Amino acid sequence: MFAPGSGVSQRSSDWIVAGDAQPWRGFSVFARTRLDGDTLEVHRLEAGADVTAKWGSGFVRYLSDDQGVNGTPVKNIAVGGDLNLTQHWGVSTFGNRDLLQHAWVIRDVGVFYKDDCIRVDVYYRTKTLSSGGWAPVTSCPYA
Repeated sequence: MFAPGSGVSQRSSDWIVAGDAQPWRGFSVFARTRLDGDTLEVHRLEAGADVTAKWGSGFVRYLSDDQGVNGTPVKNIAVGGDLNLTQHWGVSTFGNRDLLQHAWVIRDVGVFYKDDCIRVDVYYRTKTLSSGGWAPVTSCPYA
């Protein structure tokens, strides 16, 4: 019934363990993991931290999954943040690095406008696609 990599296809399912903490205002950390139901081997691990201040916010995330979405291993780190230049305007950045391929898969830089009701981002993205080789693709989507 369930896919072999789901962790619930056998009699005993995998263990899911998660935790988060906010040791002080404006800073939080989290971790989640999926452990094999028989051997307690780590099949998936996610961890990250967020920081928020008056002048902006930022985050870092780590993901390791031995089966990934397509059944292939995934290991990456994502970082990003916003810097508020005025009450309504700011700049943002984002990056996602594939640690197995040693390549930045996505890199964004942008500007944003926000108020109490809306946020509008315009950003420039460089995305590296793997199709037998690595080739950069650039775009300027409106989000």
